[in-house]
Amino acid sequence: MMSYCIYLRKSRKDLEAEQHGDGETLARHEQTLLSLARQKKLIIGNIYREIVSGETIAARPVMQQLLHEVEQGLWDGVLVMEVERLARGDTIDQGIVQRAFQYSNTLIVTPLKTYDPANEFDEEYFEFGLFMSRREYKTIKRRMQAGRYSAAQEGKWPFNVAPYGFRRVKLEQEKGWTLELDEQEAPVVRLIFSLFTGPSRIGITYIKRNLNLQGIRPRKSQKWTDSTIRDILRNEVYDQKVAIGQRKVTMQIVDGMPVKSRPRSSDYTSVEARHPRMIDHEVFLEAQSYLGLGAPKPPESYGIKNPLAGLIVCSECRRKMYRRPASKSKGGAPYDVLMCKTDGCPTIGSKLDLVEKKLIDCLSDWVSGYQLHAPVHKSLIPEKTQILNRVRMEHEKLMFQKEKLYDLLESGVYTTEIFLERSGKLQEHIRQSEEHIQDLEEDLKKEQLREDNINNFIPACQSLLSCYWNLSDQERNKALRLLLESVEYRKLTKNKRGEKEQATFELSIKPRIPRN
Repeated sequence: MMSYCIYLRKSRKDLEAEQHGDGETLARHEQTLLSLARQKKLIIGNIYREIVSGETIAARPVMQQLLHEVEQGLWDGVLVMEVERLARGDTIDQGIVQRAFQYSNTLIVTPLKTYDPANEFDEEYFEFGLFMSRREYKTIKRRMQAGRYSAAQEGKWPFNVAPYGFRRVKLEQEKGWTLELDEQEAPVVRLIFSLFTGPSRIGITYIKRNLNLQGIRPRKSQKWTDSTIRDILRNEVYDQKVAIGQRKVTMQIVDGMPVKSRPRSSDYTSVEARHPRMIDHEVFLEAQSYLGLGAPKPPESYGIKNPLAGLIVCSECRRKMYRRPASKSKGGAPYDVLMCKTDGCPTIGSKLDLVEKKLIDCLSDWVSGYQLHAPVHKSLIPEKTQILNRVRMEHEKLMFQKEKLYDLLESGVYTTEIFLERSGKLQEHIRQSEEHIQDLEEDLKKEQLREDNINNFIPACQSLLSCYWNLSDQERNKALRLLLESVEYRKLTKNKRGEKEQATFELSIKPRIPRN
């Protein structure tokens, strides 16, 4: 018995029809296709429902599963309302769908027509249907984009989601939407602007900590972040404006695959909006004048001042730790501190100089221990290289025999049956020879790694240790990065008063070249 499945997906027209009270689309389509299956006496093995709306196959997980099963030949046919439901993406996506059904010889059954991939006329109908689907999608997308820009020009809110501090409301007696103040979120936005401006202003990081300590939560996450606060401060919606086109979608080819990105653009449209003003214009302009002044500079612009930069990893949150400079204010630490940047992480910081000294001591002990306990090593590279060369020569003889087989077949010495028999046996010998060569090459690489460990890594460590404290911070960091993969830092208990010079932390060193 032949087995079929049903694929259901909503289109934009279906969504518009549902808004006008035409009923749930997938349910109606399901009944239609089940009636079609009953009429044609088809056995339905599964029903796939695509709830999410996506332009590409990558954004439609149900479609990905269906194509995977079609490629495996699990279905004799797929029932859909029309072929356009299968793919509305670009030419590549449409080619993937077409190839999957064609190579697996899977039928496409619609209420109007059954498409047989083995029939060249049906194949042309199928290709034309996908082409028209793509064209219709582009037309709809272009019309919707023009509608958004037109709504923005009229001061309406053209997006589906309201920004923090507002609610999206339908305009009365006309098309479109606008915003109204949210009584719970609007005071938080005003608080952010008031803290960031004025004579007693504080920075974005302190605003974030202030809100998190007060238990004020953003709309879709548990804690505030610097980027969330910064986005609110630069958003023109709080200055009674509507901005559109700031994050236009661009396509790039990365590793042969198209990737979408939404970089910020200075070329965008900004108009006066209908929604109420939340922040005074002067306050908003003052906030813009401060934005960017505290942007972090790249380390190369002022030089590395932390010799352990990028090396120390927190044992609890697995994030890299950073240097907090010595404080000149009263009550602050008068020395550089190695800290974990994750909010709420239980890891306790330590004096940077102390951590650096203990790391060098550990590295020195590691090198001394290696030299003391390392066995006398005799290099096996010459012997292993000789064995590898001999096996390669034997492999070349097998390849020559393979070419000879064709000569014997052409000259009539071997019949076709004998040729196939000898070729099969010879091919097995060649496969075993290639595996042997691969094993020997890997073994030789390991031996060379051990040689590098003894001849290069240990002397490099000794050279670094002998002159380490005479190097600059940047030179120390560069040298440590060449020798170490990472260093795990663990400290969960504070030092007692007056014991800041005691190393109560643990360091786990991971060298770039292992011992064995």
